[in-house]
Amino acid sequence: MSTAVPASVSPATGRPAWRPSVLRLGLGRVLLEIKLFNRDVLSLVLVLFFPILMMSLFGTVFGDEPVFGAGPDGQGGITPAHYYLPGMLALSTILSGFQNLSSYVATERFNGTVKRLAGTPLPAASYFIGKTGQTLYLIVAQTVLLLLAAAVLFDVPLPRDAGQWGMVALLMILATAAWATVAIAFTALPKSAQSASTLAVLPVLLLSFTSGVYFPFSQLPDWLQSVTNFFPLRWTASAFRSVFLPAGFEAVEPGGTYNLPLTFLVLGIWVAAGAVLARLAFQWPPQK
Repeated sequence: MSTAVPASVSPATGRPAWRPSVLRLGLGRVLLEIKLFNRDVLSLVLVLFFPILMMSLFGTVFGDEPVFGAGPDGQGGITPAHYYLPGMLALSTILSGFQNLSSYVATERFNGTVKRLAGTPLPAASYFIGKTGQTLYLIVAQTVLLLLAAAVLFDVPLPRDAGQWGMVALLMILATAAWATVAIAFTALPKSAQSASTLAVLPVLLLSFTSGVYFPFSQLPDWLQSVTNFFPLRWTASAFRSVFLPAGFEAVEPGGTYNLPLTFLVLGIWVAAGAVLARLAFQWPPQK
């Protein structure tokens, strides 16, 4: 009578069969996700150049003269492109980290991709490593293109201190992680791929207009500031202003300070809470 050999054991050696690690499979998924996204040229161009388009729009509407923070004699101010650069950097984190990621994952839930992958040895963690890697790729590309456009096309002065660039990198990582975990949890709400894309746009629109991205945050009503203070975008935009705007602009922030410790606390809470929600809400495979 023959004895069946478990699938996890090599029949030739009798030892456990070799399987790639979760990280190795995830890195393979990163390369695949990036390659697939790059094939969709229209989506790639829209995602990468939307922040540049918005900054160019505001720069064109308001002109090239220093109109933000200028004194009575018109001196000492900064150009609109300079003022809006921090907001556009913050906007890119929610666009790629939340709107795009939630739409892609929701689409794959409903077109059967996630279910098919769940039937393979691919762990769920490797799948999300792939999606996170794709998101980081988009964020880095958006950031580099936006900074190049700001410096070359609009003569925006960029930081020269390594510590400030370290702050930019840390903010990008934390803000993107916060939105990405929330995006994964959010995909449990839509009932179709079409509704996922529509629903994802709504919070992005609301928060971008109430978080100091397009308008000075201190000019919003107090009650609206209190509501928006709960969300990462408001703090991300403020922290980027601390890096890219002259020191005098801190005075117009709520309380006259950028409050960076509270910024990192809020982002850390959102990363942790989003991870818990994503673990509870996302099913692998999705349950019908």
